[in-house]
Amino acid sequence: MALGRAYSVAVKAVTGQTVEIEADISAGLPGVHLVGLPDAALQESRDRVRAAITNCGFTWPASRLTLALSPATLPKMGSVYDLSLR
Repeated sequence: MALGRAYSVAVKAVTGQTVEIEADISAGLPGVHLVGLPDAALQESRDRVRAAITNCGFTWPASRLTLALSPATLPKMGSVYDLSLR
């Protein structure tokens, strides 16, 4: 299912937990869909990631892009995942 995979770290108390980010491009209405308990700041990362991709000279896909952050039970907060989403 995953077209691409990247990793990041979520800070949980005094330890870190690995967060896996899977990207899938599929048929459907164009848009970016974040799955896996993203907060408001992470929802806003769609615009930042799209701007970064297009400013690097790459073409943004004209299809459905699903970004799944797992584990789904771990709340993801802030913009620390932006680099992994790119």
